[in-house]
Amino acid sequence: MRRRPILVSFVALVALLAACGDDDSGNGSTGTATTEPSSTTSAPEGLEQPAIWPAADVAFDTPEEAAEDFVTEVLGVPPTLGEFQQGDSRSGEIEVFSPGEGDAGTRVVRGLLLLRQLGPANGWFVLAAANDNASITTPASMDEVAAGLLTVEGRARGFEANVVVTAFEAGDAGAELDQVIAQGGAFETPEPFSVTLDLSRATPGDTVVLLVRGGTGLETDPGEFGAIPVVIST
Repeated sequence: MRRRPILVSFVALVALLAACGDDDSGNGSTGTATTEPSSTTSAPEGLEQPAIWPAADVAFDTPEEAAEDFVTEVLGVPPTLGEFQQGDSRSGEIEVFSPGEGDAGTRVVRGLLLLRQLGPANGWFVLAAANDNASITTPASMDEVAAGLLTVEGRARGFEANVVVTAFEAGDAGAELDQVIAQGGAFETPEPFSVTLDLSRATPGDTVVLLVRGGTGLETDPGEFGAIPVVIST
């Protein structure tokens, strides 16, 4: 895996991600989705739009490297990835699986990473993670939010109905701002959840990742997950 630092310059432009698919109820099938910027979004330094991984001053040469690093550092499990599916010339998506047992046919899709080349070095970044069984509906992706208490809502399911909602600084999973365990669905259907996260330690202009995960009770399984970026208002 090659990880190279880049020089950061401010670009006051929010780019549109097109031709990336989203996860279809966690069963491995993908459709076509578009990530549209919010009208109240501020772009972080060095990138044309908010991204959740890696940090703005780090660039990966391939989408696979960016996806592997996200799964390893953020989800804390060995990466089990599908093939990169090209969207337009600068974007695409990669499915993240449970490790499964035996041949690849037993693997289960846990999330879909949306990736794009950004920044002055054209490095690969993870823009968001999609899964209908672990989704955030409020706030919207790339919204501006205050550095304070934030209500996060969505739909998710997990082992014994437990879902974990975490906020951390983009590109640094160790810079956790808050984490709350919520109750979602315990069976086939994801159920609504609502939590309040404290983002008061965030700095204006920062990109913050909101991550929701439904556990499985297995150490090497990432569980179903979804993630979006939000930007702290100035």
